Amino acid sequence: MSPARTSSRRRFRLAIGALVLLMPLLAACSGLMQNLGAKWVTRQIAVEFNLDDEQTAATRASVDRLLAAAPDALRSKVDMLVATVDAAIARGFTEKGLLGMERQVDKILDIVAGAIIDEASPILATLRDDQIDFAETRMNERLEEAREKIDKPKEERLEKRQDAFVDAVEDWADDITDEQETLLRRYIARLPDEGALRLRADEERLERVARLMRKHPGAEAIRDALWKEWKNREQWGLESRTPAERRAEGRQAILYVYGMLDAEQKEHASEHLHELHDKVNAFLGVAGS
Repeated sequence: MSPARTSSRRRFRLAIGALVLLMPLLAACSGLMQNLGAKWVTRQIAVEFNLDDEQTAATRASVDRLLAAAPDALRSKVDMLVATVDAAIARGFTEKGLLGMERQVDKILDIVAGAIIDEASPILATLRDDQIDFAETRMNERLEEAREKIDKPKEERLEKRQDAFVDAVEDWADDITDEQETLLRRYIARLPDEGALRLRADEERLERVARLMRKHPGAEAIRDALWKEWKNREQWGLESRTPAERRAEGRQAILYVYGMLDAEQKEHASEHLHELHDKVNAFLGVAGS
């Protein structure tokens, strides 16, 4: 069994982070848990943007609306995605099947991101310059963590990427053999490291949004800008590969990993999938209660 590791995985997109971070709090289906979760999410957002009382109240109302709408918007689509992935684990992944799963995931993420952007834009339009400065500083502090990692020696960065990849596979397959770990590490070593390009893209995105916000253009312009940034989130500049090329690489990685798993590991992957599905259903159940 491989030793436990602490991976350096990057957090999911800020736009949908509130919902993802909320899920562990929603293990029971009750209005009380929903209320506590909504308060927690509201508090986190208020801290990030240094919101005043009126803005915080508007944020809480938006969070409540998002949670209330989540079950109808997401449950059937999540159920379908889980069924698709589970069937692939049992029968085998294919390039065509993975493309279909990508489309399903994109649709779910667009629904969540679009709902959050629609709710957030009117509140963001009320931010004062000092609040914009505050939020930009907070986000730059997070980017500074990425900058520190990029400044590490090439060999250390590679090891971190390998650790993260092995950790991800172990999450799904449970124990992996030493031989499997060696193969996974060799696989990652052959892939390009575009961390610096991604960081630069994030820095430029933050700068663009902050520059727009300081013009106080109104909710509609902010909504349009945020949606554009969301849709272009995989564009990392002319020096980077295209999003299509990186997605193709990701599909090949899934096919490679799946090809090395034995029957017991595939069974564990299916169990892990259903555990995640149960957590999502717990969230949706609370949100719909």
